[in-house]
Amino acid sequence: MGEFSLSEVLRGQLKGAGENVPKLDTSGGREQIEYIPLERIAGDPKNFYEMPGLDELAANIELMGLQQPLRVRADPQDPQRVIVVSGHRRRAALQKLVDDGRAEFQEVPCIRDRAGGSAALQELRLIYANSDTRVLTSAELSRQAERVEQLLYQLKEEGMEFPGRMRDHVAEACKVSKSKLARLKVIRENLIPNFAKRYQAGKLKETPAYTIAQQPAEVQKLVWKYSDTKYLESLSEWQVSNMIGKMKPVLERTCHYTGGRPCMHQAALLDKLFDGTYGYKPCDRVCCDKCEKLASCKSACPLLAEKVKKLRTDRAAQNKQEKLARQEQDRPEVEAISGFWEREAAARSAAGKSVRELFQATGAYYSDANEKLWLEREALQKIKRGDFLPFGMYGLSLADARKLTATADLLGVTTDYLLGRTESPGATAQIVSPEKAEGQMVISGWCPGGTFPREPCDVVADFQVSNKDKPDVPLRRICWFDGAAFLFRRDGPQVDAECVRWMALPPVEEAKA
Repeated sequence: MGEFSLSEVLRGQLKGAGENVPKLDTSGGREQIEYIPLERIAGDPKNFYEMPGLDELAANIELMGLQQPLRVRADPQDPQRVIVVSGHRRRAALQKLVDDGRAEFQEVPCIRDRAGGSAALQELRLIYANSDTRVLTSAELSRQAERVEQLLYQLKEEGMEFPGRMRDHVAEACKVSKSKLARLKVIRENLIPNFAKRYQAGKLKETPAYTIAQQPAEVQKLVWKYSDTKYLESLSEWQVSNMIGKMKPVLERTCHYTGGRPCMHQAALLDKLFDGTYGYKPCDRVCCDKCEKLASCKSACPLLAEKVKKLRTDRAAQNKQEKLARQEQDRPEVEAISGFWEREAAARSAAGKSVRELFQATGAYYSDANEKLWLEREALQKIKRGDFLPFGMYGLSLADARKLTATADLLGVTTDYLLGRTESPGATAQIVSPEKAEGQMVISGWCPGGTFPREPCDVVADFQVSNKDKPDVPLRRICWFDGAAFLFRRDGPQVDAECVRWMALPPVEEAKA
């Protein structure tokens, strides 16, 4: 089979063409240009090509003049008029100039196409003339291929013979590969109207359009629903494939409670899948009833509402128990941290210093928010494991303090000595370990008035009393703290005076036999 081309059709060289194929007139010399009024030139109603850039073309014609005449043919319905064969954009640009008052463009240079033939042949001439003079969009190429196929079948009915497959002839006529022609046909025949409209308008690329068109209509509708239709022009084939890949496991889910029918919860799962939640992934093809994350899932199947409720109740109870266990585990450390804050609050109050002054002294950054947090800690509110101690904002942890006291214990010196507050190692720090050497003293530090020991104990305390001879010297007494107040002795009366400071004394041990 020889190569097939529209030029052969137009030259009447196809076998079986008969009288329907015109012979080009070669005896009349060169083609002549004639000037025809613009109002007598009509566009071909069968022209399906877009006409972009008319303003730019009109400006070019206005500046340079019409560089190429229009090709026209006689209008069989009106002898006074002609129809454009090639040059629809030029005619539209000229009409724009005339409408703008440029009367010199009313007379249009044209070449009259005198070839006859059937209407199908004339339309093929129109397609052939336009296909070589413009860059076609994918949608235009698809429409052209569809129309060429229709015209070739019509010519076949008129007696022309086309050996071989029609698809090969259409591909040759449109100057595209057969595979591309097949893709365009899939898009043309399968793409749902929403996407087809955008594709025809050049708002959807060919490759994503082909990927979408290969899917069933219901899947295409879902792709449309979950796509950002404002940006379809930038939609890529990969994005479409990725979206469809996410949908398929959900669409293939079956319901455990309805005997394997399609999952009744698909719509909710798809909404969740494409609502922008970062990292969300459905449970593939697993029924919600079998999902290990059912209790925490916010898009679980409504058929499992009771089961979800019970799981969440059980989980809440378990979480409560775990929270209580953590609190009990953290209690010793929280109490230790609270003790530091309690002593600091009492000392700051006794010294009459503000939180701002404390921050300035420690070089901490002061702000209203930081002061609020500091006061909450002093009131022993919201203290938790790992919180900082009141020695500069975020400056010291309980672990740091314990390291310091452990060092002092080991070396038998005071923390003041280690911190350079004194040159005398002083008495040994408090010893609580039974492994410590027998006979060592247990020394506690002075605590300010307004605070109290945590447990009943013997104390030495200074009380502010009326003393005319020494008004500024407090009265120091050894007394008993019963857990609520200071007593002169264990069974004695309560001390009716303001405690300035106090120090817990070590318990008295019985003499060994």
